[in-house]
Amino acid sequence: MSAAPSPSQPAILAEIRTFVATWFRDGREDGLEAETPLVTSGIVDSAGVVEVVEFLERRFGVRIGDADISLRNCNTLQGLSLLVVSRLGA
Repeated sequence: MSAAPSPSQPAILAEIRTFVATWFRDGREDGLEAETPLVTSGIVDSAGVVEVVEFLERRFGVRIGDADISLRNCNTLQGLSLLVVSRLGA
């Protein structure tokens, strides 16, 4: 029996978008694009980054270390989804 294939980067991005919209924007996904700044725009604060990281670890079964938590990785949906993809492949 083979393992289930990893979700695609666009599918991961869509799940992260839904999570961020639900937790930080009262369910509104409008205007929440792949490159929308999350932290620097104030949508997600530092405590919110912890919530997002915990969601990613639970949902995708990945381990995200302290060194991974940076603006480069955590400021956009794109950055977060690419981080998950890199951890899934590790």
